Amino acid sequence: MKTLVIVSHPEYDNSMTESFLQQCQNDIDEVDWLVLDHLTNNYEFDVDKEKKRLIKYDRILFQFPMYWYSSPALLKKYEDDIFTRSFTYANEDGKLKGKELGIITTLGEPLKNYTVGGSEGFSINEILKPYQALAFKSGMKFIKPFMVDQFAYMTDDEKGKLLVDYRNYLTNKDINGFGSKQLWYLSQLKQLRSNLSSTKQAKLDIIIDYLQDNYDRLDEIKWELDMIKKEED
Repeated sequence: MKTLVIVSHPEYDNSMTESFLQQCQNDIDEVDWLVLDHLTNNYEFDVDKEKKRLIKYDRILFQFPMYWYSSPALLKKYEDDIFTRSFTYANEDGKLKGKELGIITTLGEPLKNYTVGGSEGFSINEILKPYQALAFKSGMKFIKPFMVDQFAYMTDDEKGKLLVDYRNYLTNKDINGFGSKQLWYLSQLKQLRSNLSSTKQAKLDIIIDYLQDNYDRLDEIKWELDMIKKEED
């Protein structure tokens, strides 16, 4: 699976959050990173080139800081220029049908504030409805948005968790699947194992066996739920 992260951030070069996220993925061959603010300095895009770029990827992710409940203007300009009707509409042989669309957004406010009744008044899902509509119109699968809130206040442990979760969001082929995150963890640990000493490999094998056992149990539960569902039907 090939993933394209399209980043829009007017202060990209000075952003600690974007610097951290960029470093989180720079060793992943299947992920490409496109900074719109470096791509153009006059709000003009090479439309044909960008359309050809998008066609190459299975998962397309828009990454941006939340500016007044929307994206920065440059990302909207990119959408307006590149996502033309003939290129986008699924019912008119659009080229994006079957791909995935996801949103990665950074928040200055705590995520808990973005709820109905919270201080922001609306949930993140409500605010991001236009992107879900874009995915629907183009025949893309809209995957659950990925939120990074108050990065500057995160502890080292929280940043470590963010690194893992972010890489999972970029590379896990079945982001919403039953037990898929655990299966992704297993694949990552097995890749890591080959670069370790024999002593560390033995310690890691204990963790891998534990996770594999849990995954197998999840698979059994899924099978039982499927059987119950069939009996009810």
